[in-house]
Amino acid sequence: MKKILLAAALVAAPLAARADTGLRLGGEADLAYHNSAGTSAITDNWPVALDLMLSYWTPGSVLSVDLEASEQWVAKDAVGGRHRRGTVLRPGIRLSPPAFPLYLRGAIPINIEQPTGYERETFDLRVGAGFNIPLVLFKIYLEGDLDFPLGGGSNAPSAFSAWAFRLGAGVDFHF
Repeated sequence: MKKILLAAALVAAPLAARADTGLRLGGEADLAYHNSAGTSAITDNWPVALDLMLSYWTPGSVLSVDLEASEQWVAKDAVGGRHRRGTVLRPGIRLSPPAFPLYLRGAIPINIEQPTGYERETFDLRVGAGFNIPLVLFKIYLEGDLDFPLGGGSNAPSAFSAWAFRLGAGVDFHF
């Protein structure tokens, strides 16, 4: 077993050093959010999501251009019995200084599809910061994000009239 792990590490090391592309898998939850109905916490309806992100890292692996897809739902007190809240695409960037485990992230979430009863804006602004724990073949990440509405859609609030604080975690692979 030790020989297999050593062989995998020797094969993965050159790939990790190049690090042109990345794949990130994780989940997130709305810890707190505010809208026209008031401020709510995670325990009110357990809003959660699964995320998949593809990344292209520029030379030096300091800046990445990302495209994230997220599927969102609520686990409790769904509107009209519909637990699914919709699908979101998040084009964005990450700034990750070398040899430093913290990074900054910015994205423009685009709510591309949403079931009836979950009317919301089309575009948001996401700003966040995260922490990486590097392992041999991948990194474990923990990220906090703030989302603010920018506009669009049938029930669009004005910019910064609502917010959501989200916490996400998962694994980050660099190829």
